[in-house]
Amino acid sequence: MSDSSSDWVGSGRPPQAGEGKRRRSGWLVGVAAALVVVIGAGAALAVQALSGAGAQPDSAVPATALGFARIDLDPSADQKVNAVRLLRRVPEFEQETGITSDRSDLRKLLYETVAGDGCPGYAEGVESWLGDRAGFAAMPAESGEEPDALAVVQVTDEDAAREGIGELGSCTGSDETGVAFAGDYAVIAETQRLADGFATAAQEAPLSDDEDYLADMAAAGDPGIVSAWLDLDALVRLSGDDQEAAAGAALLGGASSMAMSMGAGSDSLEVAVAVNGQVLGEDPGATSFSELPASTMFGIGFTGGADAVRKGWDQAQQSLSGNESFDPQGLAEMVEAQTGLVLPDDLATLLGDDFVLAVDSQGLELDPSGQPDPTSVRVGLRTSSDLAEVQEVTAKIEAALAAVVPVDLVERESDRGAVVASNDAYAEALADDDSLGDSGNFQAAVADADAAAIMFVDFDLMLEVADRGGEQAGDQLPGDARKMLEVLRAFGVSSSVDGDYTTSTVRLVFD
Repeated sequence: MSDSSSDWVGSGRPPQAGEGKRRRSGWLVGVAAALVVVIGAGAALAVQALSGAGAQPDSAVPATALGFARIDLDPSADQKVNAVRLLRRVPEFEQETGITSDRSDLRKLLYETVAGDGCPGYAEGVESWLGDRAGFAAMPAESGEEPDALAVVQVTDEDAAREGIGELGSCTGSDETGVAFAGDYAVIAETQRLADGFATAAQEAPLSDDEDYLADMAAAGDPGIVSAWLDLDALVRLSGDDQEAAAGAALLGGASSMAMSMGAGSDSLEVAVAVNGQVLGEDPGATSFSELPASTMFGIGFTGGADAVRKGWDQAQQSLSGNESFDPQGLAEMVEAQTGLVLPDDLATLLGDDFVLAVDSQGLELDPSGQPDPTSVRVGLRTSSDLAEVQEVTAKIEAALAAVVPVDLVERESDRGAVVASNDAYAEALADDDSLGDSGNFQAAVADADAAAIMFVDFDLMLEVADRGGEQAGDQLPGDARKMLEVLRAFGVSSSVDGDYTTSTVRLVFD
């Protein structure tokens, strides 16, 4: 490998000649810290629309990146102010983050998070040249080595930025930090050789021009103030072991890459995720989750579970054939010996083509000793599978639990298939009640009631249950817990297949 940039620019990584054997484990700490800052700030400041112009950080990152995350701290974005306003209501948020105003200078906050006690202050150190945007990437390294960390930061003055980043590196003990420039961005890496190489590679083939990356990000919708992307195919190949890579690919269920963005509405924070791959199946259909009782406090539902289990089991057996550390067939034999359950058949029967599991807010009463009365707790599932087949499986479950937690499950038939519940009252409710879709909290939290997979939590009902139990036991809910539940209204996740992508919307709704 020569020292010419043309020899290595396609890989996005410069040659290592002359660097010696570096200690490379530090990239994990750096990338983890960067992602914590990005995701933490994103959770605090997520928006759906950006203001301001200019290139985004992906224009300064090579197209060969394994993963990338970006943040835009443009203080004029109205949605960012909206998100800060919502999150400032969360107990301890201001104390933990230092964000005490909807108009806080978030660049200053992030600088002070990174800079040590001996570093220049924000005004003296970076304010004059620091832009509003930054990005973080994991870059492929030489065979057998861990990826390199890369950071790109928008700057308004290259000379001042070079000096300021050098001072920050010195005061934080990173004297060898390399700095180069690509467009309006400072390219920061572990060494100067790496920084120069990444900058050259980004100028010739930036991530922002990569068609696969652009398609993934488009599937995730508006990039918001925070977005991220991962090349899952490349990540599972990092170990260099074909068998481990095959196992990783099987675990991902055919997903090759993924993208996400974070946003905020007037009363909610939202994350959109797009996975390149039909992990829910080609045509999974709509779950009957919205046909649960309106008193549902928590639930999860999805379609195509039986097919997914069988397909995943077959893939695991093929990819892990000969793997001494994990043998699917050995696991199946052990489970059957201990519980009588046959994998994957019994699990497929339980899940069926349409499966929902729910916990109801009613029936969570206390017995005379102040403990929940297990006979009144309303927990159950509904599956599209045949009742007789489901009863065979539940009989095995009851027998397996008999020595530990004796249960007497109730099974009954419904128009949608079979119902299994903790008592007769809830079995009847699961079979006949279908009013959850009319609930205001459900409608606010679940973006798509006809999705193939849904999860839902009603925090308002959770607070009612906690207060009811507190009154019965003469013990009130702790203040911090009550404040948190009072702030939140509901949480929902909905996932569907859209062309080649599996898309999900995660929404946290505030009262």
